[in-house]
Amino acid sequence: MPRISRIFLLVAMLSAVSMATGARADVFEAVRLPLTKLDLQKMTVAAQPLLDDNLLPVGTKRGWFNIRSGNHGLIRLLGRFEYEHRGSKLSCRSLLYQVKLLPPPDIYNLLINRCKVADGSWKSF
Repeated sequence: MPRISRIFLLVAMLSAVSMATGARADVFEAVRLPLTKLDLQKMTVAAQPLLDDNLLPVGTKRGWFNIRSGNHGLIRLLGRFEYEHRGSKLSCRSLLYQVKLLPPPDIYNLLINRCKVADGSWKSF
């Protein structure tokens, strides 16, 4: 069965409304990827060093795999930047998520910006 590559460039933008309310758009749900809860947990674990370790070079990749669903992928650190919001500078990361879903083998690429908010968590808006 041929592989179908679908590219979704989803840049999660910060907005004053979402920052004020603490609302978070679940980017994976927004593009309707059929990911399991365990898929999302494994992706979160794989992404964490890319968010937290400032010594990792841009271009560093982390993989994830869910043996139950067969879904897997790579997350690549594309860059670091700051976003100014209400007089505060937020530390942000640009990550490229490559998600391979089975069956059939579909590949999705999502560009997501995550920023560290006041409580220390990383949010996509």
